[in-house]
Amino acid sequence: MKNVLLVSIGYSPNVGGIETHFNDLVSGLIKRKWSVTVLTYQPITSKKRAQYREHHSNLNIYRLPIFRGLFYRLVTNPILEFIYLTPGLFIGLFLLLIKERKRIQVIHSHGLIAGFVSVFWGRIFRLRVITTTHSVYEFPREGLYRKIALWIFGKSDTVLCLSDQSVNEILELGVEKRKVKRFVYWVDSNRFHRIANAKKKLGFQEGFLVLFVGRLVSIKGVEILLQSLKKWPQKSKLMIAGIGPLSQKVIKFSQRHPEKLQYLGKLKQEELPLYYSAADAFIIPSINEEGFGRVIIESLMCGTPVIGANKGAIPEAMNESVGALITPSAKSITQTVKKFIRDTDDLHNKQRKARSFALKRYSEKNINMIIKAYSSVSA
Repeated sequence: MKNVLLVSIGYSPNVGGIETHFNDLVSGLIKRKWSVTVLTYQPITSKKRAQYREHHSNLNIYRLPIFRGLFYRLVTNPILEFIYLTPGLFIGLFLLLIKERKRIQVIHSHGLIAGFVSVFWGRIFRLRVITTTHSVYEFPREGLYRKIALWIFGKSDTVLCLSDQSVNEILELGVEKRKVKRFVYWVDSNRFHRIANAKKKLGFQEGFLVLFVGRLVSIKGVEILLQSLKKWPQKSKLMIAGIGPLSQKVIKFSQRHPEKLQYLGKLKQEELPLYYSAADAFIIPSINEEGFGRVIIESLMCGTPVIGANKGAIPEAMNESVGALITPSAKSITQTVKKFIRDTDDLHNKQRKARSFALKRYSEKNINMIIKAYSSVSA
């Protein structure tokens, strides 16, 4: 039996694209006869609590306690975020490795903080360490933050990057090229598929529907999306699913303009395909350098075109054969929605191509890119 330890600050039932990726990764590894151990925190951005220890067939999960409610306040300051999230994971990994060292063959860390503690203890316990990036970090040209990042990625045995932009960013730090590899998300095509009569099932009789799914924070473009909504044509409506610091702002807007906006709150994974299928278009108007955007893949797999910001790796995840790439602004969002409503032939053409586009690029075979990084582990 091959054994891997996944280390991350977030894991289900915490909500997010990365957490959903972990579910797929764990499921795929177990299917391929890997035994998986997960070290993480109690949900940081979700109000849900989970068991501190879970045991399933070939899966053990250890969740550490954490002071909640601070993440969104500190996430924009890398140093404070590091101080907040590192100590618990640092101590927890040490104790776990003392207990499980003989079973673990490789550590797969996710993100800078998990990467830091994994590289530190991996060197001491002589374990192979894989560090995965899920974001574009935009490192400063100099300073402590850059030096720490170089140490983490430079000391990792392999660095897995989610986009070409991320690969270039890691190489520019000075990390050896042989260590830096590219991987791609995937989604379950049986779960994410087109559902017939989805609009009718959700109670929508007519009009153009646009869906947003994501954390309700400024960097996701939520505020410019609301601003644009004021100028959308009649019989067009936005559905927003997600939670975050801007939840109340979204709720208040939906109360003032129920004909324009429906707030869905947090949707369960099994509910998403119905909403993707009901939407005429999905939108991801991020104003930051988006790491990839897993929701893009989910939407396309359900046959729904995507309006995506031309930021970060979004242009790598999709192209204009299955959507529209825009400069994220209220004006450009409004113009694109109007174009989709006006040019129905173009919209229907993008809808027809969406699922085949996703099937070709985002099937479960992409897990092999990750398993290959574990290659020094004997079968």
